[in-house]
Amino acid sequence: MWRLVQLRPLHLLAASYPDWNAFLLEALKASEKLPAACRDLASCTWGRVNPVHAAHPLSRAVPMLAAFLDMRTVTVPGAHEDMPRIQGRDYGASERFSVSPGHEGGGYFHMPGGQSGHPLSPFYRAGFEDWVRGRPTPFLPGPRAHALTLTP
Repeated sequence: MWRLVQLRPLHLLAASYPDWNAFLLEALKASEKLPAACRDLASCTWGRVNPVHAAHPLSRAVPMLAAFLDMRTVTVPGAHEDMPRIQGRDYGASERFSVSPGHEGGGYFHMPGGQSGHPLSPFYRAGFEDWVRGRPTPFLPGPRAHALTLTP
């Protein structure tokens, strides 16, 4: 960064600034207005200022169930337009995945909760830690854990 500030190449200056001095002055003014969550500029990460709170829709209607239904609040990287982690305090991608046709075995899938919507299910929070950490979860299903047979 210091080298960039020293050289100030015009091709790397955002078009919205007339010169490097204007850019650096705005950066200085922004650093003076750090949010309360930040001790200093180095600790002022997106996740610290915008912790993610994954809330179950029912917890808004019945707030006393929030501790039971909601996922824990987490600090994760991301931003308004930071693919693949577009997120903020109360919005974001509920699923993230990438797969290339013909190479499905190399694809990944992230979901901030489990496959079950029932909070007593062992699958209710499954996958949340992988979603938080950005750890790849296989896109393809694994071995069958349960079977439901419907008969007339």
